[in-house]
Amino acid sequence: MRSLSRSLRGALALLVAALAAPAAAQAPDAGSAFAPSGRLRVGVLMLSYFAIEEVAGQLKGVVPDLAAELGRRLGVPIELVKVANPADVIEGFRKGELDATFIGITADRAAVFDFGPVVLDLQTTYLVPAGSAIKSIDEIDRAGVRVLVPARSAQEAHLKKSITQATLISVGVENPKPAVEKLAAGEADAFSHVVPMLVSAQRMLPGAHILPGSYFNVPIAIGYAKDRAPAVADAAKQFAEDVKASGFLRESLARAGESVKGVVVHQ
Repeated sequence: MRSLSRSLRGALALLVAALAAPAAAQAPDAGSAFAPSGRLRVGVLMLSYFAIEEVAGQLKGVVPDLAAELGRRLGVPIELVKVANPADVIEGFRKGELDATFIGITADRAAVFDFGPVVLDLQTTYLVPAGSAIKSIDEIDRAGVRVLVPARSAQEAHLKKSITQATLISVGVENPKPAVEKLAAGEADAFSHVVPMLVSAQRMLPGAHILPGSYFNVPIAIGYAKDRAPAVADAAKQFAEDVKASGFLRESLARAGESVKGVVVHQ
C-alpha cells in the first residue's frame, strides 16, 4: 500500500508539472510584453528638456536616449512618437498607440497608464519680470499676486494644494510665449514652470529673472501601458535602477547641456 501510495503521489506530481509547463511556456518575455506589436512605441514629449528635433528629423536628448536604451535592453526596435503636450500622451495610451513614455507623474496620467520608478527630477521655480518686487519663492503666495502655471501639469497640481493667497492662472504647458506676453503686458506677476522652460522664457523677456531654488521637484518616471504582463513592471523597475546607478542618465544629461538645466538624476 505504501508503495502504491508513493507511486500515486509521484504520478500526480508529474501530472501537475505537465499541466504547469504549457502555462509557463506561454508567459511573455519582457520584450514582447512591453511591445506586443513588435516595436516599442515611445511617446516623446516635444519640450526642449526632453527632446530636440535635428534638421534631418532625428530626435536627440534625454528621452530619446532612454528610449533607445530601453529598446536595446528589451531586444526590440523602437519607434519614437512625437507628442505635443501631456494631454496627447494620455490620449495616445488611451487609444493604444503608445507602449511607453517618460513624463511627470500626475493623477490623470496614472489613471490611464502605469508608472514605474522615478528616474529624473525637474526643478521648478518662478520667472518674474524686470523691476519685480518679488525676490524669493517665499514671497509668491501673497494676496494680489497673479501666477501663471502650465495647465494639467505636475506643478499645477502641487500649487493648487499649496497656494492659499496668490491667484493661479492656467496657460499652455508646451510654449512659454503666451506666458511671457502676459508678464510683459502686466497681466501677471510671475510664471511658474520647470527651470529649463523658464530659461527659454527668460530669453524672451529682457530684464526678467528666475527666482533661486526649487519649490517642487517634478518626478519624471517611466510610464507604460496598463494591463500588461507582470514582466513589464519588473523590467521597468530594473531599467530605472540601472540607468541611475550606471551613470547612463548623468552622461545623457551632460550631452544635452544647457537645454536640461534644472534636470537632475533622482536620488
